[in-house]
Amino acid sequence: MVKESVRSALLLIIILGILPEVSAYSLTHHLSDAESLSASTWHRVQDESSPDTKLFRFINTRLANPLFDTVMPVITNFNKSKIILLLVWSALVMFGGSKGKWAALALIPLLVASDQISSNIMKPLFQRLRPCEVLGSVHFWQSGSDWITTPAKVTKSYKSSLSFPSGHAANITASMLFLGLVYRKLLAPFLVIAAIVSFSRIYVGVHWPLDVAAGISLGVLLAVVAYYFFRRFAPKDKPAYKTDKPD
Repeated sequence: MVKESVRSALLLIIILGILPEVSAYSLTHHLSDAESLSASTWHRVQDESSPDTKLFRFINTRLANPLFDTVMPVITNFNKSKIILLLVWSALVMFGGSKGKWAALALIPLLVASDQISSNIMKPLFQRLRPCEVLGSVHFWQSGSDWITTPAKVTKSYKSSLSFPSGHAANITASMLFLGLVYRKLLAPFLVIAAIVSFSRIYVGVHWPLDVAAGISLGVLLAVVAYYFFRRFAPKDKPAYKTDKPD
């Protein structure tokens, strides 16, 4: 059992390490097409008068405060999320019994599907630019650096990938909702985690609210499908029955 757990953990580490690189390569490949989208359909929902932009400004600018500036970059950091996810996944494999092992196994194709559909199918298809590429005066977190306020007029590119939908929101919602459905007592805290991570993507200036809503919707759909197959094919843990002693 230990050998199986180690092999499975190594597989998950490889997948979590490869997915961002594959997604980044694909999105960078499509970005040159996205740079000419100023007159596209998206442009009509990216000006200052659109509800999506107004909500983005509210979250990204009006809610800005020192506490959020400290915690949101940590929450939104995928590398740190991978460590937490790996720990949770390892706990399922080692201590979760048959139910935990099957849940851990289901998480692998679920995360692969969520990441690849959002990043390598939907983003190149919709080709929406990120708010920091379209709007000026964005409260923007430069990964590995510090907070900046972008110039009032966009003069440079800050992100080399596309925006719609949010892959972070899709992945965290898919994994947390699926685990919450499997372990119903933990559904509420799992959903809180998903909500905070999704919120952080808007706060740090890299996603529109509509991106996050679409990512959450995709994650919910995939989590429900994964849970359906989990319930159908995962063996049930046998309950322990107590036998009454004869008088």
